[in-house]
Amino acid sequence: MGDVKNLESYAIIGFDGSAIRGLKVHPDSEHIVYPMGNKVCIQEWKTKKMFFLSGHTNSVSTVALSPKGTFVGSGQINHIGFKASAKVRVEALTFSSDERYMISLGGRDDGCVVLWDCFAGSATGTAAASKLTTGDAMTLTALNLRVNSFVTGGDSNLRVWNIRAESKNLDVVDVSLGKLRRSVRCIAVSRDDTYGYAGTTTGDMIKFSINYPSDPTASVAMCKPALIGCLAKCGPWKKGKRPESLCYSQGIESILIMDDGCLIVGGGDGTIDVLDEINWKGSFPKGKILDPNKPHFKALKSTKLEGSITSLELMESPTMQGNRRLLLAGTRSSEIYAINVATFNPTLVVTCHRCAINDIAFPRGMSGVFATAGAGDVRVWCLETCQELLRIVVPNFTCSAVLFSGDGKSIVSAWNDGNIRAFTPLTGRLIYCIFNTHNKGTSALDMTTDGRTLISGGCEGQVRVWDIKPERQTLKKVLKEHKSPVSAIQVSPNNTEAVSAGTDGSCIIWDLISLSRRQVMYANTLFMCVCFEPQGCQLLTGGSDRRVAYWETGSGNLARELEASKVGAVNGLHITQNGELFATGGNDQMVKLWKYQEGIYTHMGLGHAGAVTCTRFSPDARYIVSACAAGSIIVWRVPEQYIHKETTPPKSKQTSANSQKTLQDELRLPLAEKATHKAAGDRPYVPAAPNKTEKIEAMDTTRGSVHSCCPCDDTARTDNSKKTDKTKPPTGIKCCRPPDNLPTRTTSKEYVSGSGDRK
Repeated sequence: MGDVKNLESYAIIGFDGSAIRGLKVHPDSEHIVYPMGNKVCIQEWKTKKMFFLSGHTNSVSTVALSPKGTFVGSGQINHIGFKASAKVRVEALTFSSDERYMISLGGRDDGCVVLWDCFAGSATGTAAASKLTTGDAMTLTALNLRVNSFVTGGDSNLRVWNIRAESKNLDVVDVSLGKLRRSVRCIAVSRDDTYGYAGTTTGDMIKFSINYPSDPTASVAMCKPALIGCLAKCGPWKKGKRPESLCYSQGIESILIMDDGCLIVGGGDGTIDVLDEINWKGSFPKGKILDPNKPHFKALKSTKLEGSITSLELMESPTMQGNRRLLLAGTRSSEIYAINVATFNPTLVVTCHRCAINDIAFPRGMSGVFATAGAGDVRVWCLETCQELLRIVVPNFTCSAVLFSGDGKSIVSAWNDGNIRAFTPLTGRLIYCIFNTHNKGTSALDMTTDGRTLISGGCEGQVRVWDIKPERQTLKKVLKEHKSPVSAIQVSPNNTEAVSAGTDGSCIIWDLISLSRRQVMYANTLFMCVCFEPQGCQLLTGGSDRRVAYWETGSGNLARELEASKVGAVNGLHITQNGELFATGGNDQMVKLWKYQEGIYTHMGLGHAGAVTCTRFSPDARYIVSACAAGSIIVWRVPEQYIHKETTPPKSKQTSANSQKTLQDELRLPLAEKATHKAAGDRPYVPAAPNKTEKIEAMDTTRGSVHSCCPCDDTARTDNSKKTDKTKPPTGIKCCRPPDNLPTRTTSKEYVSGSGDRK
C-alpha cells in the first residue's frame, strides 16, 4: 500500500459554534480561525481555501489567537480520569499583548489558571482561579497595554491578575462586587485599559475600573480595581418616570468594544445590538429602585440571528474601511454570519449541522443535490456550490436515516421518536407521517424504486414492511429475527430482496415477495453498514471488527474479508453503480477509496474532525460525499482515472432543452416527469395480499434463480412474472457467464461438493 494517494477535497462544510469565542479573525483580515471537531481550521476568507491544525484527541473547546497573529492556541475536552495538563476541560485561552505568555483557564474539575511560556513551550506558573467562597471561573481576557495583566470572571467572582516577570508568580486582586451576585460569561477591556465590561447570565453588564496607571511600566502593587455599576439596556422612555431596564434573554455571551466607545453585544437569544451610553441631563428621575441594574445604554442598531451568539469579531482591511467593515458572528447553531457594520444586515456565510450526521442520500440519477440527516433537521445541499437549499426542522428529535423516493417526489426520513416522515423536496412540506412505526425509534430505512414498498428497521430489532400509497400507508409484515437494533437496510437492485444489518452480529436477506427470511449471515462483529453489489450477486458489510466482508447472496457464504481500518469500526460503506469502486469511512476519521475486484485501496482522504459516519458516491461517480460525528461534510473528487467519459449522443430537441435547465429546474424535474417504462430489473407489481397459488408461484420464481446475477435471469424472471398461465419456462438455455468484476472465491472441498453453489 505504499502507492496510496490522497483524495482531493472539492469542498468542506463545517463549523463548531459551541466553543465560546471560538471564531477568530487574523490581524491581516484575510484569514479566519475556528474549531471543527478535534481540529482547528484556518480559512482564507476570499478563496475559501482551508488548512487544518491537528493533534487533539477530542473536541476542541476553545481557540485563541495572539495579537499579532503569530500563535494559535487551542484547548480540548478530555475524559474524566485521563492525565492531562488541564483536567477534563480547558474553559478559555488568551495571549498576553506581547505574545510571550499564553494563559489557560481550566474548567470546574480543574479550577486553575496556568501560565505558559510561548517561547519555552512549557508551563511556568499556576494558581487557583477562584476562592473557595465563590463559584467557578469561566472566562478570561488579557489587557491591551499591560503585557503582564489579565482578567478572569465567573460565578460571583471578577479578578484582575498580574504576572511577576522575575519569579513568574501570579498576583491577584478581586473586584469588590458588594451585594451584587452575577455569573460572568464574557469580558471586554477598553484599548487604554481604564475600564472593562463583563457580560452576565442575567442579561446585564458589570462595568468596572481597573485603576492602573497610564504608564504601562509603573508599579501596580497598590492599585485596586473598583466596581462602577451594573448597567443594562434602556427600555421605553416615559416622561417623569424612571425608564425600565431591559435585560437580554438567556444572558450576554459576547461583548466587543469599538474604537468610538460603542459596544457590540451578542445575546443568548441571538440578538446583536450596537449600544451607546446615555448622557443623562439633569437629575435622574426618582422612583423605587426595584432592579439592581441601571438603564444606561441605548440601542443604535439591532438584528436578530438564529442561535446563541458565541463569537463576535470585526474584520478590517485596507479594502474594508469605513462602511465596508464586516462583523462576523458565530452562533451556537454552527452558523457564521457576515454583518455589514453600516447597514447591519446579516448574511449567512457558513452553516452546517450542530451534531453528528447520521445519513446522506442522493436522488436517483441526479448528482446536483444531496440530503443529510442529523439532530433536529434534514438539509438539502447543492453539490456544486455546497450551499444549503432547504432545511426541514423537526425540533427535539434526531433523524437517523434519509432517502429520496424513486420518482424524486418525496424525501422520506426515519426519526428516533418512532415515526417515518415524508416531505416535499422543494418546500419541505409534510406529505405523510407513519406514526409509531417502531416503539424504540426507527434506525434504518430504504424503499423500492417504484416507491410502493418501504422497509424500516427499529432499535428493538424488528424489520417492518410497509405498503405506501398516496392516501394511506399500511403495514404488510413484521419480520422478527434481529435481537439488537437494526443499523442499516438496503433493497436489492431488482427490488425483490432487502438486506438488513444488525448490531447483534447477523445480516439477513429478506424476500420482499413472500415476506420471509431467505438467507442469514453471522459474524463476530457489530454490523454497522451493508451494501449490495450492483448486479445483486454479492453484498458488502462493515462493522466493529474493522473489516469489510464480501458475502454471496445466494448461499450466504463469506467470499472475501479485507482489513479496512487499523483503529476503529467501519461506519460507512457505498459502492458505485458500475461496481468498480467502493468507499469506506470509520472511526479512524479517514475516507478510503477501494477497487472492488482487487480488494485494495488506492486513495485516502484526510480532513474529518470526527468519526466518519457515512459515505456516498454521487450517481455519476464523480464525487464522494462523507460526513462525520463533528457535523462537518466533505466533498471529495474521484480521481480522473476512475471517471468513465461516456460518448455523448447526438443532441435532440429534448436534450438540448434540458441542457439549459437551471438548478431550480433540475430540482423540479423529478416532480414534473414520470417514467413511462420500467427497467429490466424493476420489481414486478405484486398485490398486497396474494392468494395461495400466486404466492407459491412467486416463491418458485424467486428460488428458481439464486439471485439475478445476469441479464438472462432478469429477463426470464420478468417474463414469467407477467404470464397468467402456468406454463413452464423453456429448458436447456444456458446462462451467460458471471460478471467479470466479481471477486473469485478461494475454492475448497466443501465449496466444490456443495450442491447449493454448483451450477
